[in-house]
Amino acid sequence: MEKVNSRTKKGVSIKTVGWTLGGFGVAIVVMLIVSLYMLSFQFDKVQKTTREYASLKISALEVQDASDYLTSQARSFAATGNDEFIFNYMEESYTTKRRENALENLESKLGKITAVEKLAEAVDSSVTLMNDEFYAMKLTIEAFDKDYSLETYRVRGEYIKKHSQEVLDIVIPIQLSDADKALNQEQQKKKALDLVYGETYKIQKDTISHSINDSVMEIDKLLEHNIDKTSEQLRNVLIIQQVFILVLIVFLVLAIVFIRFGLTKPIDVAVSKILKREYLESRGLKEYRYLVDAYNEARATSLNNAEKLQYMAEHDTLTGVYNRAGYDSFYRDLNLEKTIYILVDIDNFKLINDSYGHIVGDAALKKLSAILTKYFPHDYVCRIGGDEFAILIFNYYDKESIRKELTDIFKKVQKEASQKEKGSASLTCSIGVAFGTNKDDTDSLYRKADKAMYEIKGKTKGDYCFYEDIKK
Repeated sequence: MEKVNSRTKKGVSIKTVGWTLGGFGVAIVVMLIVSLYMLSFQFDKVQKTTREYASLKISALEVQDASDYLTSQARSFAATGNDEFIFNYMEESYTTKRRENALENLESKLGKITAVEKLAEAVDSSVTLMNDEFYAMKLTIEAFDKDYSLETYRVRGEYIKKHSQEVLDIVIPIQLSDADKALNQEQQKKKALDLVYGETYKIQKDTISHSINDSVMEIDKLLEHNIDKTSEQLRNVLIIQQVFILVLIVFLVLAIVFIRFGLTKPIDVAVSKILKREYLESRGLKEYRYLVDAYNEARATSLNNAEKLQYMAEHDTLTGVYNRAGYDSFYRDLNLEKTIYILVDIDNFKLINDSYGHIVGDAALKKLSAILTKYFPHDYVCRIGGDEFAILIFNYYDKESIRKELTDIFKKVQKEASQKEKGSASLTCSIGVAFGTNKDDTDSLYRKADKAMYEIKGKTKGDYCFYEDIKK
């Protein structure tokens, strides 16, 4: 058959089709990945915007919380005169400063817009309200006759000393009106409570709350506007992605059609013909036709070499008898009840190798193989180990006659083996023979022959022994 050369074949190449489909596929996938990235980016943008504006609302509401906290501490101090409340007030006003920090955060994120201006109004109103709260604190201090000198709080630690100093610097210098100075302690307490619970105070608190609510509403409007804008961009990206997905689906359908009718169907036909041991038809895409021609050529060569390959797989390359693989392939299928297992082992084979070298040892193995093949031409002669041979005789009929025949053969084998030839050594063999029964399996029958062989090897060597003759 003429050698196949794909370059002489005309037609469309699988490689060309593959590159074309691959290029389109990669382009579509890249576009889809880009659209997915854009979609993810827009989604993250929506989330980020929502989180940012939620944070801004929290900042605006923080002003309300801080103002209410100051009110609660001022009222509690006016009611009880407990130092803890005035110190908490000072801590919030001059250390924590949540109102100022919230306003600063909002202004840094949004700039000078209505929401920030409304919040600034609330902070200014809250700061203004502190004047009434400080005055109420001054009345309370006078009513309870409290002393905030540093000496008084020396043992209370730096925290107390710090806020005691703030009270001394901020509240104590406040001058009460002559009318308030003239009030007794109970009247001063009542006046202090009226200042932080009175109608004027409530109106100022409501003004602060309204300004904060207006700021929050402005932030909500900004959030809604930004979400609408980002959502529109998100919808556009989704439309682009849907287009890419549709293109990808069309591409996949076309690819499937091509693969089915251009590749898999011809392959199915080829497989069917291969199973029927038929030659293939050379048609279709260029590479496929090349493969078909190559298969047809290989099939022809394979048929010519099948017997040779089978022989090489099952026979020993040195001796030409069956090897272990061949032995295993037929031994398990024999009817062991009608099988004789003969095990042959060269005596002192290691000594031959050590004394004469491996070349002479190999020659000894070939010599014995030839002798065994000569006297057992219709049976399985196998080399199953280094110098160990097995002979399997199957479907014999008369046990006594074959015992006699084997005895004669073993004598001839020993005689020919002992003859020294050029390039070979004089040999003797120990032979064990076992007759199979209906109770035997492959292992037990081998062990019987092995025991018989070692029985004679332990006595005289260069002789044979039947398993049934061993004294149990």
